[in-house]
Amino acid sequence: MIHRESGVFKTSYIADMAVFPLPIAQWTVAALTVMFVVVVPAAFSEYHLSIVNLIMIAVVGALGLNILVGCTGQISVGNGALMSVGAYTAANLITRLNAPFWIALPAGGAMAAAIGAALGGPSVRIRGLYLAIATLAGQYIIEWVINHVPWISGGVQASIAVPRPSLFGMPLKSQVQLYFFLLFFTVLAIAATINTTIPR
Repeated sequence: MIHRESGVFKTSYIADMAVFPLPIAQWTVAALTVMFVVVVPAAFSEYHLSIVNLIMIAVVGALGLNILVGCTGQISVGNGALMSVGAYTAANLITRLNAPFWIALPAGGAMAAAIGAALGGPSVRIRGLYLAIATLAGQYIIEWVINHVPWISGGVQASIAVPRPSLFGMPLKSQVQLYFFLLFFTVLAIAATINTTIPR
């Protein structure tokens, strides 16, 4: 946070547990909400919104990495591989098994969590450089399996064409629609990270 409380005392448990206790924080959140909900989709072109959409996906991954590296001080370099596990799981469920998007999305997260737990189990007693080497090994193993098992990725040079997700029966075709879709999950991830990592 860019500010700290000085001489402000809490008089209730609700005030003590508030995520944004000071007016300056509340006004900042309100201004950011207006900027991202109104200004950005209105002022940006489709191309620039596509860049913002990719950034929001990266933000969700960076928040997960921040919990490990920023809060525990441990080094991990295998975060991207676990994101690819979730992505390929969801893509294959949709294209091969015709699974609905709302089932494939959490299933991809569950698979990434399961693989992460499988890699993290043997690494639970190591730290520092040794943990970095272990996660690097996991990164290379996952990357090799994805590239060399055609059933997963189709091969090194292949790509998977996933149909656009639908929200209440309406396919999200434009970058503006995808922007608001991704913005919801980005805000959800930020809120979960704040409530998990910031002591109050």
